Amino acid sequence: MIFVALALALPIISQQHPISAEDEVAIDKVVKTFRDTEKVAHDAIDLLANVFIQVKKYECAREQEDCKAWEAWNLGDALVLKNVNCDETPDNEMCQRARDLLGVTERKSHRDIINGLADLGEGVSEADLEKIRDMEDAVVNYICYKEPGKCNLIRKMEEVGKEGEDIVEGREE
Repeated sequence: MIFVALALALPIISQQHPISAEDEVAIDKVVKTFRDTEKVAHDAIDLLANVFIQVKKYECAREQEDCKAWEAWNLGDALVLKNVNCDETPDNEMCQRARDLLGVTERKSHRDIINGLADLGEGVSEADLEKIRDMEDAVVNYICYKEPGKCNLIRKMEEVGKEGEDIVEGREE
């Protein structure tokens, strides 16, 4: 998921590069909003995550160049959704899959794993990401239709995720 990946990557970015106090507040807001939303709207988050898992399967079944990038993206999302820290549980199956995907045999720190997955995930094209955002919007609309009481929370998460994207894009310039 785009906003899950951002929630995952932004704290790492902030540790690698100096950021403004304003950006730090925005980053904290993204992470907190995601965590709060996941607690209340777990099924909605699962639905969004499953869309991205299916896109990865589709891309890989078609043997597209960005298959590994999608796999890295989804694995990063899974680490966040399952709250797995590879420093605390280095033998965790997802941590091992991440090391395999990154082509490393030695144990890497959680930060190194996340950085590697984020770097590999950059192989997803901007054109694909644009279409994925459209899909994400459609899924959010569906969730809001089915669970109006959770709509504001889901939309808030989407909004702060887009704020996070703006921070990342601003840092890449």
